[in-house]
Amino acid sequence: MEVMQDMGMTDSQWKDFIEGFKEDLEELNEYKEQNEEAQYKKKYDRLMGRLEKSLKR
Repeated sequence: MEVMQDMGMTDSQWKDFIEGFKEDLEELNEYKEQNEEAQYKKKYDRLMGRLEKSLKR
């Protein structure tokens, strides 16, 4: 709860963020299973960028 307040997010916004991130991880897993390394790397880099951006706020 403290983290959400620090980030200025409501419960719904936090849940939406987590749900979206979960879907992105599932997509990453699909790329890995299908040996689509280029798509995997692109998605991975984008996710890491989002995390880095969120941590700097």
